[in-house]
Amino acid sequence: MQPIIDRLEHLKERLNSLLKEHKGLQAKTTELEHGIREHQRTEEVLKARVSELEKENEVLRNAKAAHDAAVPGAKDRIDELVQEIDRCLELIQN
Repeated sequence: MQPIIDRLEHLKERLNSLLKEHKGLQAKTTELEHGIREHQRTEEVLKARVSELEKENEVLRNAKAAHDAAVPGAKDRIDELVQEIDRCLELIQN
């Protein structure tokens, strides 16, 4: 009868050990799931920021292209205005 009692005690200890390990693993799983959710939120925020920066970059590229295209015409217009100012100064001086 003693060997059966010993085996039952051993099984009880093993069961308690497994239950304790199970609780620890559940806690670790919960912690890891929380970490995953945090990383997912961070990833979403970073993706949104990248998208904003890409849009801003596109706007800046378009503005630079428009500026580069407008510069030659603007120079001609400035030259015309300078000539007109010179003519006005000549009229004032006469």
